[in-house]
Amino acid sequence: MEGIVIAIDGPAGSGKSSVAREIASRLGLVNLNTGATYRAVALLALEEGIVSGGGESTGGDLVSLARRVALHGETVSIDGEAVRDAALRTPEVSAEASKISSGKKLREVLVEIQREAASEARRQGGAVVEGRDIGTVVLPDAEVKVFLSASAEERAMRRARQSGRVGELERIKGAMAERDRQDSERETSPLRPASGAVSLDTTGMSFEEVVSEILSLVEKSRRTASR
Repeated sequence: MEGIVIAIDGPAGSGKSSVAREIASRLGLVNLNTGATYRAVALLALEEGIVSGGGESTGGDLVSLARRVALHGETVSIDGEAVRDAALRTPEVSAEASKISSGKKLREVLVEIQREAASEARRQGGAVVEGRDIGTVVLPDAEVKVFLSASAEERAMRRARQSGRVGELERIKGAMAERDRQDSERETSPLRPASGAVSLDTTGMSFEEVVSEILSLVEKSRRTASR
């Protein structure tokens, strides 16, 4: 019997990565971070001197890079070698990932990679999959779909604390606002709650409160499925 898939979407700083890890740990599921695949392509583009220009301008080159990326569980790899999370989280890689993420051809390739990883995880008991278009595009048939959000101020502060750059709060807030705009306005897979998703504003909520809320949704889904 295949396992459950929990899709968690939301903008940067909404807490989806840390929440997804905790949910996966408590339920004994695989945690898939789909955003890491875009960051891996961005890292390759920077290393090989490919200037994205954003969108489709270097679509063919980016697709070639994407085919060197794989996702298995929590590990993203390039040419079969696991990539350290720290290498994917630099400001340079983050900025480049934001530029390339609107490319339709690139997204098509990475969506297939993400779906394959989710199918593999489902066969192993289930998965918590987080990103920006999981419930809308990648896995619209997920049993539980959640869209996390928070105020711009809170999201920026979370990211600043996470990266140890509290002194750069205003710059981080501005960068996140621009990423929100790009994600929401892009033609392909815009950032928005999926049909049937539960929207959860985490502003002022503790980490445990958010986790408990999602666990309740999972339990409700399981009870419904068992009837």
